[in-house]
Amino acid sequence: MVKDVEYKELLEKKYGKPLKEIMHELIVDRFMDQWTGAKELGIPTELFVKWRTRFRLGPMQRSADLAEKRRLEMIGKYKKEFQNIDLRRDFLFKEEISLRGFKEVIERMLELSKQKRVRLHVDSISDMSVMFQINIFESIISYLEQYEKNELHKKFDLDLQFLNLDQNFE
Repeated sequence: MVKDVEYKELLEKKYGKPLKEIMHELIVDRFMDQWTGAKELGIPTELFVKWRTRFRLGPMQRSADLAEKRRLEMIGKYKKEFQNIDLRRDFLFKEEISLRGFKEVIERMLELSKQKRVRLHVDSISDMSVMFQINIFESIISYLEQYEKNELHKKFDLDLQFLNLDQNFE
């Protein structure tokens, strides 16, 4: 009976690279599942799964690792973005009840939410809640900017036309 280490040595010799690279190529680059990958390498499926897990190449592990990588990249972006921003600075339009006053408050709430995300400890529920807040504030700002450029009415009209087209197909 061939041992795991022997399989590893045979494969590394055959392919001329470390086992981790071999597994990465099969799973990530060539999209092989455990059965196809095990067959390709000539090893038991259980061993393929064991190695896949060890190298964090399983579908759930890869998804989790990618999500964490993206989260850290976004936090890094926020840190850079707010290096020289004082969250306690005075509001320019605080006394004004207007769209620009509203926009200023929303922009500041967006800054505050991004800072929350940077400072939060990793807890998927609170992180998700802050992500939703950020998305909402960014959407509000986007709508305000479209409104200021006189594009929001056009968007509404296009959406209405699209809705009417859908109703004609019922």
